[in-house]
Amino acid sequence: MKPASVGYLVSIHDVMPATLGQTCAIFERLNSAGLKPVTLLVVPDTGWDRRSLDTLLELVDAGAELAGHGWSHRAMHIRGIRHRLHSALISRDVAEHLALDATQAIELVQRCHAWFEQHELPRPSLYVPPAWAMGPVSRQQLHQLPFQQFETLAGVYDCNRRRFLYLPMLGYEVDTRLRAVMVKAWNASNKIWARQFVKTIRLGIHPYDFDLRLAEDLQRQIESMYCSIGYSELPV
Repeated sequence: MKPASVGYLVSIHDVMPATLGQTCAIFERLNSAGLKPVTLLVVPDTGWDRRSLDTLLELVDAGAELAGHGWSHRAMHIRGIRHRLHSALISRDVAEHLALDATQAIELVQRCHAWFEQHELPRPSLYVPPAWAMGPVSRQQLHQLPFQQFETLAGVYDCNRRRFLYLPMLGYEVDTRLRAVMVKAWNASNKIWARQFVKTIRLGIHPYDFDLRLAEDLQRQIESMYCSIGYSELPV
């Protein structure tokens, strides 16, 4: 097997009962390509029942790792100019942290972490806010929260090491021609950055990516990869 020149952090976003079918299908594609581990970004307040929780546990048994991903994946409202711009360019109505003040956002993160233990699921060490927008929570406040790692659009912050690791990202959630042009350019530049500098890149897959405009690009990307690493394996 040819050694990989770049390490891939592979995640499936927006995991909830309504997207479990797509999640399982994507996980199988990745599994067939030999990509393990895969991190599942779980949204707690989305109608989980015993059957859907059992399916999630089956994915864990098959090699998935879990991460917290907000609470409801829906912003209560658009708050301020920054949120309005973020909504228009990136997140639409899912960046729920941006609609909250720091106290509310911290409570949301704590509630998310507690949900996993309440439902007898492995307690995650990684938290990824919806649309990678942490909002008004400061880095110092992150140290008081139960997660060890926090991912934003720019990279991953490790609370134990007190270190932010800037990491490029590949994304394929594209539903318009303009977004397709922008995302293709973004992905191309991030691949160059990863190969030349950090040797690690994130691949974030959303449940409906294989039904959207860059589905073929995503499939080619998966076929080009030889292995994946877990977030706990990130270099010090």
